[in-house]
Amino acid sequence: MKTVKIKPTSPDQGEFVVINASDFNPNIHKLCEGEKLDGEHITVTLSAETEPELQQAINEAKAECEKVQAENESLKAQVKDLEAKLKKLAASEAKAAKAAETKAEQPKE
Repeated sequence: MKTVKIKPTSPDQGEFVVINASDFNPNIHKLCEGEKLDGEHITVTLSAETEPELQQAINEAKAECEKVQAENESLKAQVKDLEAKLKKLAASEAKAAKAAETKAEQPKE
C-alpha cells in the first residue's frame, strides 16, 4: 500500500504524518516537500453558473418533454381502446358470419 508524508495539522504530531496515499485529500492535507502522488488522485473543483438563456432553453426543453410524455400516454390509451373495439368488432363479425353460414346450411322447404 502506498503512503505519503503530509504536513502535520498540530505541532504535537512531529515533522510529518504518514497516511495512505488513497486517503490523501488535497482540501485537507498538504504534502511534505519532496512527496508526490503518482497521478492516482486528481481533484477538480468547478464552479459554473448557467446563463439565463441556457437555463430558459433547458426549461423549455423539459416542458416540451413533459408535454410529449403526456401525449404519449394519451395515445397509448387510445390504442388500447381501439384494440378493444377491434376485438369486439371481429368477434361480432365472426358471430354474424357463423349465423349466416348456419342459415345457409338449413334445408329449404
